Amino acid sequence: MKKNIKYLFIALLTLSFDSYTQAIDPSILSQLSPEQIEIAKEVYAGKNSTDILVEELPVLDESLTVRDSVEDSNKIPGKKYGYDFFSLTPTSLSAVGDLPLPNDYKISLRDQFTVILSGSKDAIFNLNVKLDGTILFPELGAISVAGLSLQEVKDKLSILIEQSYIGVNIDISIQNLSAKKITIVGAVKTPGTYLINPFSTITGALAYSGGISEIGSLRDIKLIRKNKESYSFDLYDLLIRGDRSKDLTIEAGDTLLVNAASQFVDISGEVKRPAVYEIKEGETLEDAIDFALGFNRIANKSNISVSFLDLKEGSIVKKNINNLDHSLQNALAIQVFNYVSEDNSDIQVIGAVEQPGFYDLKKYKNLEDLIANLKFVDVYPWLGVLEQFDEDRLLKSTVLFSLNDPSTYKDIELMTNSKVYFADIYNRSIAASSERTNSLISDYQLLINHKQGSFRMPVYGKFNVSSFVDLLGLDMSDVDNKATYISPLEDIVINDNYKNMQFNAQKYHTISFKSPANNLISVQITGAVEFPGTYVLNNNSTIQDLYQLVGEFKSQAYLKGISLTREVIRQRQLKSIQISRDSLNKAMLMSVQKGENIGDIGLIQGLSETIDPDNLGRLAGDFSPDSPSSLDTMLFNGDTIFVPKNPNSVIIIGEVLNPVAIKHTKKMTLQSAINGAGGFQEYADKRKVYVIKANGVVQKSSKNIFVQNFNLEPGDTIVVPRKIISQNPAIQALVPYTNILSDLAFSAAALDNLSSN
Repeated sequence: MKKNIKYLFIALLTLSFDSYTQAIDPSILSQLSPEQIEIAKEVYAGKNSTDILVEELPVLDESLTVRDSVEDSNKIPGKKYGYDFFSLTPTSLSAVGDLPLPNDYKISLRDQFTVILSGSKDAIFNLNVKLDGTILFPELGAISVAGLSLQEVKDKLSILIEQSYIGVNIDISIQNLSAKKITIVGAVKTPGTYLINPFSTITGALAYSGGISEIGSLRDIKLIRKNKESYSFDLYDLLIRGDRSKDLTIEAGDTLLVNAASQFVDISGEVKRPAVYEIKEGETLEDAIDFALGFNRIANKSNISVSFLDLKEGSIVKKNINNLDHSLQNALAIQVFNYVSEDNSDIQVIGAVEQPGFYDLKKYKNLEDLIANLKFVDVYPWLGVLEQFDEDRLLKSTVLFSLNDPSTYKDIELMTNSKVYFADIYNRSIAASSERTNSLISDYQLLINHKQGSFRMPVYGKFNVSSFVDLLGLDMSDVDNKATYISPLEDIVINDNYKNMQFNAQKYHTISFKSPANNLISVQITGAVEFPGTYVLNNNSTIQDLYQLVGEFKSQAYLKGISLTREVIRQRQLKSIQISRDSLNKAMLMSVQKGENIGDIGLIQGLSETIDPDNLGRLAGDFSPDSPSSLDTMLFNGDTIFVPKNPNSVIIIGEVLNPVAIKHTKKMTLQSAINGAGGFQEYADKRKVYVIKANGVVQKSSKNIFVQNFNLEPGDTIVVPRKIISQNPAIQALVPYTNILSDLAFSAAALDNLSSN
């Protein structure tokens, strides 16, 4: 019947639209789709019937057929993961109208443009892309557009209009999008050639073929472009990891090839999602467990059985494996066993109580009820911990509470196998089983800076600072009662008598006492850190100590470029600038009186006027976390740490034609960077070119800058100094001063460029 429809359709294209209904039996005509009838109308309206290729006609029939159900002749019994993903994927041919159309959209046959001319000529045209890939533009003729991007078509038409008319503006948009014709082959349920939605991705396109057969690979899907470029797509990236970055948008003429899967492994037992998973070469037992969403709570990770196919003996061999790095080559099945006897004890109480051990969950309504029935021994009351696991929701949780603040443990429900920890007043530590719990306790430590040392007190809920002073027995005889409390999360800095201080505990908070013995310092940290601000530390603190107090850096932080500026260095540099300026001023005055030309020095003196004092005072070095410099460098009062964001460019300044920032590439060299800035100016001192690294360290070039292999990195600044040309001994004596000014100016400019990214 499809063959008959094909010939019928050809016949329609050779008849007038008004007469074809008289030549064709209505019972056969009714089998044509509305889309095929529309094509016949368009052909009669002006398209050449020879543009319709016979071999294309069955394509329309295949792609526009509604498939209520598609049988998979290759179906394999068993629950294989991921193959039902395509069952609910829509296969509409119509593009969603309110989606923005990108400029890189490739024009296809039967797309429709709307072209608006304004100015000296006003007109609106609706232009269809014909089957020969052209649009017929009135007065301009046929213009080839198929395969071009939307932006390329806009540029092409704009140029033609500009050449053909005077004072005419053009606006171009796409009114209707045509379906994309692609081919889907390999291990799919119904291979063939299809018309698909123009916005379809690989996964959406596969749904038109009914999805992947269960002998097909979800992890080895090839997208082959018309230009033979090939892309691989692993559906597990989307289904398991939520990553669809490689789920590319389909273009007209693409081919999707689904290869056969090479290996399946059946995972059963104590995993969260037992199923049959596809395994790629080189993957391990740990990968398979990750596919199954990990172990259940009662899984025995040291008792895993894996069945392997022994190709030599032609038999199946079972092995007990406890090494998750074990290869799964030739593996058939994985079974994860549980512990022989699961611990079903109700509540375990650990720590500073009279009777530690297990308590019957049925006897207590909630945590408040349990605490009321416990007898404590030397308990540390400012922090307790409850660890629980919700088996129904598979949710592990940690609850901090304080015996001194009943509101922190009121109405908290207890679950089976909960653990409750209490610290004692002597070591104030809790040996929790969870890393998350230990991290949370660490976050809520109150750092107390006192002349007797620094103390970290875990605390949750409401607390009085004076209580910790009493507990620690701190000597307050020569300590100022006025203390400084800092809570970076709330951006709070409070100076008050410590006896009046009562707070609700926050993460990363500190309290500092001043006395003649400790001389606390104040340090500022800005930039890409989670909690920027001013911090008070002991006067023997290092940069690393500050990092531990500040907490996390932001994801975009450029740790290699961290800068430390110090007031004493800034003052020294300002003094050097003033001395150099005074010396140059004297020399210029004397030279003017003698009628001498000192233009080069005058330029450098002018450069010094642009120096921003805020960008002076930098101490160069690698101050990234845990670096030797951050561990050894002591902080001074008033120091400022700046953490820049990741840069992506290299700056070229000085004697080049166009001082500029250039996007960094791995192949960038000094020569290519300077060429990108227009090359050297006439008086550039090529032998003294140097690089200021992002951390402030200077790398000098050799006599020939193009011989030395510099490792340029993002955030670096290339400096091309000016050559002083003068035979006057008085001028030559001033060169050291000019070098000081130019070096400080370039150094300040480099820091300014890094901080402005």
